[in-house]
Amino acid sequence: MTRNQKYEQKQKAKGLKKVTLWIPDESEVEIKQMIEFLIDNPDHIPFMARNVRTGRMKKAI
Repeated sequence: MTRNQKYEQKQKAKGLKKVTLWIPDESEVEIKQMIEFLIDNPDHIPFMARNVRTGRMKKAI
């Protein structure tokens, strides 16, 4: 078993799922931070997003 296969098996054992997504370059850091937060706090869900130009919040559907 390769090192990567061991890593993926360990992540699956934690209840995580490998997903590939296309995201905007300018949002990469924030998206990674949100995902890390959700992994560390499994009782939370993403609910709203802030517009970077206006500062207004909008519900995620």
